[in-house]
Amino acid sequence: MSFKKIMFDTNIFDKLPSIINKIKNSTDKYEYYVTTIQVEELCEIPDDKISKRKSNILMLADLRAKLVPISLFILNGRAQLGYVRLGDGKVYHSMVEGNKGNSDDAIIADTAVSEGCTLITNDKAFYNRMKNNNYEVMTLEEFLAEIEEGEASERLGKG
Repeated sequence: MSFKKIMFDTNIFDKLPSIINKIKNSTDKYEYYVTTIQVEELCEIPDDKISKRKSNILMLADLRAKLVPISLFILNGRAQLGYVRLGDGKVYHSMVEGNKGNSDDAIIADTAVSEGCTLITNDKAFYNRMKNNNYEVMTLEEFLAEIEEGEASERLGKG
């Protein structure tokens, strides 16, 4: 059985507590991926919100998210020794071209495309840049609707 590969943009993590059970029940159809950038961004949650930080990290572990190296080396302080590959940066450059976009988002996009993942984001500008470049992207609402459609199809198939 082949799984659809999913990578969450960091802006999705705060939504995880309300949807974690629905997503956990989908691990027979989806594989979840994360890069060191998302992990670092979670670690940057301030200490006064440590319970949120712990909760998000635990939920990623609960989804059995696979930690993958970022797909290109860039001197932005985010490259972790042993967790970076030397990619061509094509996706990265298409995401920042003509836009002083977030380099972390561009690296996440490059890695998602390199890994064959659909990126899930609620950042409209990021979503539109991905769509305009014909990269696989969905909003969280679109992803949840896809999960629900799959569950409905399974129920109909059993009935």
